[in-house]
Amino acid sequence: MLPENGILNERVGEEKAATISSEKRSGERTEGVYNNLVWEKILTRQYYQIALSFDKIIQASMDSIVLSILCSLPALCSGATVSQVKDAKGRPIILFFAYFARSGMGKSVLANTARKYLLYWLDDQYSKAERKSKDSVFPDVFLDAASAEGFEQSIFAKSAIHYFLDEYGKFYRASKNDTVKASLLRALMQIFDSGVLITRKLKDSKRSQHLMVQGMGLYAASTIGPSNLTQSDMRDMISDGMLNRFLVIFGEFKEIPIRQELSKTDAESIEQFARTFHEYASGKSFYLGVEATKIYEQFHKAINTRFRQKYDIFDDTAGFEIRLLTIVQRIAMLLQVCINIENTSPHIIEISANAMERAVQMLTYLHQKHFQQVLKYASEKHGKSSLEDKIKKQLSKGESMGLRTIVRNVSPATTAEVQSILDHLVEIGHAYKSADNTYTKRVTDTDKRV
Repeated sequence: MLPENGILNERVGEEKAATISSEKRSGERTEGVYNNLVWEKILTRQYYQIALSFDKIIQASMDSIVLSILCSLPALCSGATVSQVKDAKGRPIILFFAYFARSGMGKSVLANTARKYLLYWLDDQYSKAERKSKDSVFPDVFLDAASAEGFEQSIFAKSAIHYFLDEYGKFYRASKNDTVKASLLRALMQIFDSGVLITRKLKDSKRSQHLMVQGMGLYAASTIGPSNLTQSDMRDMISDGMLNRFLVIFGEFKEIPIRQELSKTDAESIEQFARTFHEYASGKSFYLGVEATKIYEQFHKAINTRFRQKYDIFDDTAGFEIRLLTIVQRIAMLLQVCINIENTSPHIIEISANAMERAVQMLTYLHQKHFQQVLKYASEKHGKSSLEDKIKKQLSKGESMGLRTIVRNVSPATTAEVQSILDHLVEIGHAYKSADNTYTKRVTDTDKRV
């Protein structure tokens, strides 16, 4: 049974976790047991079993596994929409998930595993159909490293897409000096909010077009550190509104699993779940039922209070709050399919109080545990977190300096750390490396005008 008040009781959860941990005496971390207790309450039986199966073969944390699965489901929802009332025109199912963790915590493996067991069968199905037909255009399932225009053909083909953006921190920083990358980020922000991509005006087009996105899950991964995702990047992503659209997970330590592949039985079971989910959800219209609306209105009231408090003090994280209202409806729709997946479905489907309650609990838990980590990381300004700024300050002196000199000036940073950041600054055009392996700040047109 779900808690009546819709809010997880952390104290009870921690006491249960401690009890189970002491009983097992297996070396399993209490933190991991607590996470499992939380997700067992929130998720449906099949969803939870898939997460446990992935947990056995992936080093990533249970929280990130749950969201990687959630972020894959929109690609199985081609044409599905969700709205607050029955007769309203709904919006497509679009979710953005960011997994920030130290190196070696299974970020890329997590994305590929979710794709392999939940989505490969669909891509194979489209490929076979495409080979049989020379005229028809078939949807895409996967999209990586695309430009804004790279989305257009997929959306023209009415694709519901799983998009993977690796090393998001580097990508975001590079977008400040790269118009192609900046254009992609603007398109992603537009797609999340409206479910529509406005195409460019090309030479052979009289006007731009509004393309409705059929469904999309974006999984962005980034390594935390001075050469990848810095505190400065995090602050910028919050202030410009990009990160406000993501469900963010900070990676936790986890032992390396012995196995790397699922058993044939588990793989077939997960594929069957995905096939049934796709059949149930595609092209359907979902709306909040009367009881689900009551829960949503309570959630709306709490969010509105937090938004007002932050808005009044010019807190950029107010954007996180207001977008939770959009996200909770989309998650409730996905959970409604999971709840009722074994039953036949009409074209118009009511979202139950059960599904909305679970969605609110999920966001409550993520807000308590991971949102605070976002703020903590973004506010740090000392130690290794400011290494890139220190190196930039050295280069801004206008002197040509070798690696050894720079390392000495930014001590106690290691040579490898400094070299990694210098390589990145050269890559994005902030620094220049001469033939004699010395570094200087690259002079821009703005610098010349100054």
